[in-house]
Amino acid sequence: MSFDEFVETRLPALLRYATVLTGDPHLAEDVVQEMLVRAHRRCAGSARSTCRNATSGR
Repeated sequence: MSFDEFVETRLPALLRYATVLTGDPHLAEDVVQEMLVRAHRRCAGSARSTCRNATSGR
């Protein structure tokens, strides 16, 4: 699964979860965006298999 596919399939669930945690949908969007930026940087700087494992939920 590519990073883009991961984001496309998991974004709604990530936003719902972050909204429950923060109690604020706008803050939740910011939190999820920051997490995705960090994850993308980590995947871009890592071996391909590392990113694959990170996006597969392992």
